[in-house]
Amino acid sequence: MRGGSLLLYGGTLVSNEGAHDARQSGVSFERLGLYRNGALLAVDGVVTAIGGESEVREAFRALPLGTRRRVVELSLEGRVVFPGFVDAHTHPLYVGDREPDFAARLEGESPVLGMAYTVEQTRAATDEVRERALAAHLRTMFRHGTTAAEMKTGYDLRTGGELALLRTIVRVAKRGAMPRAVPTLMGPHTHAPEYPGDDDAFVDALIEQTLPYARAAGAVYADVFCEPGYFTVQQTRRYFAAARSHGLRLRLHCDEFGDGGAAALAAELGIDAADHLNCMDPGAIAGLAHAGTVAVLCPTTLWYMDVPKVAPARALLDAGVPVALATDFNPGTAPCPSLQMAAHLGRRLLGLSAAETLVAVTTAAARSLRLAAGTLEAGAQADAVIMEMEHPRELGWSFGGNLATAVVAAGEVYP
Repeated sequence: MRGGSLLLYGGTLVSNEGAHDARQSGVSFERLGLYRNGALLAVDGVVTAIGGESEVREAFRALPLGTRRRVVELSLEGRVVFPGFVDAHTHPLYVGDREPDFAARLEGESPVLGMAYTVEQTRAATDEVRERALAAHLRTMFRHGTTAAEMKTGYDLRTGGELALLRTIVRVAKRGAMPRAVPTLMGPHTHAPEYPGDDDAFVDALIEQTLPYARAAGAVYADVFCEPGYFTVQQTRRYFAAARSHGLRLRLHCDEFGDGGAAALAAELGIDAADHLNCMDPGAIAGLAHAGTVAVLCPTTLWYMDVPKVAPARALLDAGVPVALATDFNPGTAPCPSLQMAAHLGRRLLGLSAAETLVAVTTAAARSLRLAAGTLEAGAQADAVIMEMEHPRELGWSFGGNLATAVVAAGEVYP
């Protein structure tokens, strides 16, 4: 809220100010920063005070008169306030639905469309249609409390198309009531129809023709689907070396449906995020911890695809690997835009506690993106989600609805 202030009061707030030096494994809400009957003050979109209501109101009274006159006061009425959620793995820019694939799986049959259909539909769509689809997806994510998100390309696969998708992400995410975007170029997402049976040539083309222009189009990260049957460790290593040379940071789809050695590569290269990890070699856990790589786990995909093997979340946490939870929002394997649902499945399928889950959808996710987000400590951008619950331990307990009664982005309240 530029030139004004926001005062939230009368509820329970979790600041996450203690998340910087607290071990995620076994963390408590008290350790993270729990304020019952608390309040929060933000000025010009930045948190200036959080704590007990009396001390926060005192900080408010100390503001210049002009700022105090431009205040929005909001009673929380006993609700819970968390830092805005951060979704560290999404594919929200696509056109067309894959419901026939879902129906086929329910009948025990193979998917009838597959990712090739999404590529075909996204390529064929006009810029206006792609923008409308992305905006609809991002608005839904935002309404569920996601105030920042990593957003991947990967549904065009051609140089011009992938760069256009990056520019669309940057453009649409600047609108109001949208998550802040961290764009990722995911050229090696699936086999390109222009290079049938020759993924090496496809990777070469991306290295020579796409990566040199990715940052200018808005990319922060590069990603690869390093998976048996898709892109190999050798191809990924080559692509990542080129991506780094062009100033991109790295994150990786790792061993989602089979162990292809991707987790070990992530540890070796010391990349920011290793995602999925359902079938990873446990021997790579120590390397991920040493490298400071964040494990971005996607329980919605486990549930939707009925994956028989789940990521070793507890072993990762106990080894000191930060664990984030993400939706993997995409039309084929996780059509879920809600981090609230990912939080539920993180507790249900991966065994995280409520406090561990909060870290996973806020500060750990933000760390994986090297993004200043996920806390409500003084000096942080005032991004928050107000939840219809009595205690923070309810995070991830219920499912199927949207408990966010309002979302705050840079101090602006969106009911």
